[in-house]
Amino acid sequence: MIIHGRLQWGLAIGTLAFSLAAVVASLLGGGDGSPAATTTTTSSIATTTTTTIPVPLKHVVKSGESLFSIAQLYSVKMEAIIELNNIDNPDKISAGDEILLPQGSIARVAPVTSTSATSTALVTTSAP
Repeated sequence: MIIHGRLQWGLAIGTLAFSLAAVVASLLGGGDGSPAATTTTTSSIATTTTTTIPVPLKHVVKSGESLFSIAQLYSVKMEAIIELNNIDNPDKISAGDEILLPQGSIARVAPVTSTSATSTALVTTSAP
C-alpha cells in the first residue's frame, strides 16, 4: 500500500505511536502480564449565570412639582431628565405625566414604615 499526502502520513505515524505506547504500558503493568492499573477522574463544575436587566425608574408628576424639584428629589441633573424624556418645553409638564429617570437615580424620600397587627383564634370542639 502506498501512502499519499500529509493526512495519511500523520495517521500512520499516530497509529504506530499509539501501538508503541500500548506495548510499553502493558510491560509496565506489573511484569507478570497483568494490564496496568487505570485511574479515571471525572469532575464537574456547576455554574450559575445571573443577568441583571436595569429597569428604568419612573416618577409620576404630582401637582405643584417641576422638573427642577423632581431632579433634586432623585439627585440627578434636570438636563438629564429632559434629554431622556425628549421634553421640548420643561415648563409644560402636568400632574399625572410619567417621567423616566436616568440610571443611578436615588430618591431622597423618607423611609416608609408600616405596622400590622395579627390575631390568632383557637377554636376547639369536643365530641358529645
